[in-house]
Amino acid sequence: MSGRRLVVLAASAVLLAIFLLSEPPRVLARRAAFLAASASRPLPDRRLGGSGTAFDRPFFQFVEGARRLLPAGVEAVSLETSRGADEELYLASYQLAPLPVVRSPRPIPPRSAALTYGVSPPAGWRVVARWGGGALSVPP
Repeated sequence: MSGRRLVVLAASAVLLAIFLLSEPPRVLARRAAFLAASASRPLPDRRLGGSGTAFDRPFFQFVEGARRLLPAGVEAVSLETSRGADEELYLASYQLAPLPVVRSPRPIPPRSAALTYGVSPPAGWRVVARWGGGALSVPP
């Protein structure tokens, strides 16, 4: 066995030991049960149950629905929410990648879609869909 491979195995063993010793056994058992139960579910369903969406699970459902309905030709997404929280921007950026997601500047740039959550869609824009307290809009 090469020295490099030996170093990798040793580092892996140390990291595994740290992970196993850092949490109480009941927490590890709960995590293992969750992973086993959710492994066969679709990725959006697994993400909905994860900690990244815990701050506002309906917002995640809204963004995931918008991702599926974005019209062809959209080059960016403008996001406006009632809270204006960074978590919302980060989650939307992750879900809608590789499209750039920016906080809603007014006026919204051409070839952009507008996601509004908890606020009214831009005046004069065509609403593609409304659900979960938000709307997906495109320019007229």
